[in-house]
Amino acid sequence: MSYLSSNNYKLPDTGDTLDIFTIESRLHKGAMSTLFLARDLLSTQKVVLKIPHDDILNHPIFLYHYQNEERISRLLDHPGIIRFIHRQRSRQYIIMEYIEGRDLRSMVGRNRWLDLETALGLMLSLCEIVSYLHKNKIVHLDLKPENIICLKDSTIKIVDFGLASCQLLPDFLSRDLNNPQGTPWYIAPEQLLGQRGDPRCDIYSMGMLFYEMLTGRLPWSRSSKIHIARRRLSHDPTPPRYHNPEIPPQIQDIILRAISRCAKERYACTDDMHQDIKEWQKLPVTPSGLNCSKISLLRRLFSFKSIKPDFKTESKIKSSPDKPQIIGALIDTPEGSLMLDELKKQALINSGEVTLVHAIEEESDSSFRRYGIAAEGERLMKELERYVQNLRRLNIDPNIRLIKGDAVEVLKNICRELDAQLLILGSLRKKDGFLRGASTKSRLEKITSCTIISAEKQPFSPDVSLFKLQPDQMTDSQVLALDIFLVDLWYEHLHYHTDFIYKKLLYPDHRVDLSENNCRFGRWLNSLRTSEQWKKITSELVRIHRYFHKLAFKISEQCRNSHACMQDMYIQKTLPLSYNLKKELGKLSVFLRSHLDVPPPVLPFMKEESYPFTIPDMPCYGPLLSSINLVNDMENLIHKGEKPVSYSTLGEKQ
Repeated sequence: MSYLSSNNYKLPDTGDTLDIFTIESRLHKGAMSTLFLARDLLSTQKVVLKIPHDDILNHPIFLYHYQNEERISRLLDHPGIIRFIHRQRSRQYIIMEYIEGRDLRSMVGRNRWLDLETALGLMLSLCEIVSYLHKNKIVHLDLKPENIICLKDSTIKIVDFGLASCQLLPDFLSRDLNNPQGTPWYIAPEQLLGQRGDPRCDIYSMGMLFYEMLTGRLPWSRSSKIHIARRRLSHDPTPPRYHNPEIPPQIQDIILRAISRCAKERYACTDDMHQDIKEWQKLPVTPSGLNCSKISLLRRLFSFKSIKPDFKTESKIKSSPDKPQIIGALIDTPEGSLMLDELKKQALINSGEVTLVHAIEEESDSSFRRYGIAAEGERLMKELERYVQNLRRLNIDPNIRLIKGDAVEVLKNICRELDAQLLILGSLRKKDGFLRGASTKSRLEKITSCTIISAEKQPFSPDVSLFKLQPDQMTDSQVLALDIFLVDLWYEHLHYHTDFIYKKLLYPDHRVDLSENNCRFGRWLNSLRTSEQWKKITSELVRIHRYFHKLAFKISEQCRNSHACMQDMYIQKTLPLSYNLKKELGKLSVFLRSHLDVPPPVLPFMKEESYPFTIPDMPCYGPLLSSINLVNDMENLIHKGEKPVSYSTLGEKQ
C-alpha cells in the first residue's frame, strides 16, 4: 500500500495519520468542513487540514465549496492570504499553513468595537490584499470578521475562498446552486440577486466590516432569512454615526459610499477606497457625513426603487475552451468502473477536459428520508474519491457537478452548456433497470448532438493477455488498449519510485522490497519473456527498468548518509530515466501500428516531447505533483539539516 493512503474515509481522530500528516487535534467544525491541526512529518511544521463534510446530496454546497477553494487556491500567492500547500492526496482535503492569531470576530461585535486608528490600519491592509485579488480576477465574496485573521505582528490574513469567483475558472456555484451564497448580512445586494463576478461586491463587504469595526453594529439585522436580507435592495442603511457619533464625518462618507445599494455608486476599485482611507482627513465634510439620524419610518415605508440585476449569464462555461469537453455520467450504474475506464480512455485520446455529473433526482423534507439521502451522499463521496484519484493519477483533473433534476434533462443541459463532444454512460441505469438504462441513452440521443458512448467490458486486457498474442497479430483496438495501459503504467511506475523514497525518509529502518518484480511494470515485462518477439521489442524497456531498480537501491543506501545525494540522484538520474522510459513507450506504440492498415491515433502522451518534470504554471496532479513535492521536501531537509519525524518517534512523544 502506498504511503499516500487513508485507511478509513471517516474523519480522522487525534493521533491518526493522513498521507504524510499526523493529526494533533480538531480545531473547528464549521458549516462546510472540519479543520484539523496536523504536523507534516517531513518538515515537522504544523499545518491545518480542511476536510469537507460528506452529506453532499442533501447539501451539494459542501462539495462545491471544497472544489471551488481547491481550484482558486492554486492561483493565490500573497502574504496577506493564507498560504495553501499543494500535495498529492489520498482523499479530498485542503492543506493550509498554520498561523497563530485570532479572527476579527473576537474583536468586534455587539458592544465591541475598535478605536479609529486600529480600524484604519486594518482597513488599509484589507484594501491592499483585496486589490491583489481583484487584479488577479478573483472576487472573495465572503469577507466577514470570521474570515480575517489578525496576527501578533498586527498584520492580517484572509481565509476561506470556498465561495470566491474567478474569471479564469468556470463558476459552478453560480450555475448549479439556486440560493445566494455567503453570510446574508455581509454580502452585497446584487449577490442576493445571484451576481457573483463583480469586484464591487467585495467593496460592499469591506464597507460593512468598516462599519462594524467602528460601531460594533451593522446597519441591518443579522437575519439568515433571504426575504429579510433583500430589504437592502430598496432601503438605504442607517448612518454609522447614529450608533457612534465620534466617527469622523469623512469616515462615514467612505463607509456609506462603500455600502451603497447601487454598485455604480460605490468605489470603482479598492485602490480608490484605499486612497480615501489613507488621506481621510483631507476629504471635505459633507451633510451626509455629518448625519447622525436613523432613516425615518416614512422613508422606510415609501422606500426607494429596488435595484435590479444588471448582469447577463454566459451560456458557455468551459474552463478550457480549446479542449474537447467529455462528460462522465454518474447515474447509479453498478458498473461504474467500466464508465471510469472509458472516460480515462477518451480523455487520453482527445486530451479532453472531464466533467463528472450526478443528477440528484430525489428530494424530501422527511427527516428519515434525509438521513437516508445523507448515507447515499457519503457513499457517493467515496465513489467520487475513487474516480478523482484514478483520473488524477493520469494528470487529469475532473470537474464535479451535482445538479437537481431528472437525469436525462440534467445531462442534456450540461451537454448543451459545455458544447460537449462526448457523453460516457455506464452499462445500466439501475441494477434491476435494464430497460430504463436503454431508454436513458435513446432519449439522450434524440435531444443531444454530442456522441454518446455506453461503457462496456473490454475482452482484451494488456495486463494479463498480451503474452498470448504476437506483436503483428494485434488489432487496432488492442493496440489502443495497450497504449492506455502503458500510459497508466508509466504514471504508476513514477509513483512507485517517488513513494519508496518517501517511505525511506519517514521510516529509515524500514526495509523496502526494491526487486524488479515487486512493481507492476516488472511483472508485466516478465510476463512477455515467453515470447521471443516481445523480448526483442521490449529489450530496451527491460534495460531501463533494470537500471531504475539499481538506482533505487543506491538511493535507499544514501537515505541515512546524505539527503543531498538522494536529491541529486533523483533529479539527475531517476527523473531523466523516467523521461527516457516515456519516449521508449512512444517508440513501442509507433512500432505496433506499423502493420495496421488503418492504425488508431497515437495518444498525445506518447507524442509529447517536452520534459514533464518542470514546475508548471498551475500545480499538476497525481505522480507528477508528488515528484515535484519530493524534490522540494528533500531540498528543505538539506537546508535545515534535520531528519524527518518518524511515526514511531512521534508516538513516543505523545
